[in-house]
Amino acid sequence: MDDVTAEIVRQWLRKADHDLLNIRNNLAAAAVPTDTVCFHAQQAIEKLFKGLLVANGRNVAKTHDLVKLLSDVADLAPELLPLEEQLEEISEYGVAVRYPDDYYEPTIDEARRVYGTALTIQTIIVNKIQF
Repeated sequence: MDDVTAEIVRQWLRKADHDLLNIRNNLAAAAVPTDTVCFHAQQAIEKLFKGLLVANGRNVAKTHDLVKLLSDVADLAPELLPLEEQLEEISEYGVAVRYPDDYYEPTIDEARRVYGTALTIQTIIVNKIQF
């Protein structure tokens, strides 16, 4: 991977780290905004997938659909495939929890589970990227 590509990958990973930090901070709050936690989990996973694609010289689709992105990285990280059903659910948090017309408030257990999934994906993807 050349230096320019490596820097772009680092930027994707840094942005994902910021989303995960936002989640950690929110989960530590007295009043947890579970919709925000789930939204940032979706965002972190999306950025991790896109970082893995860039690291491997792949085109990055302009999509927030985690199942689509999973199919794009499936040959690079096949161990993520069992998470497809969870990713389908988490994809919804990219839109559904952001607007009042589709109002849905995830439970704290949902928020923690989604955060755990994001951390699992982070570990797998970071271990796949060779700088």
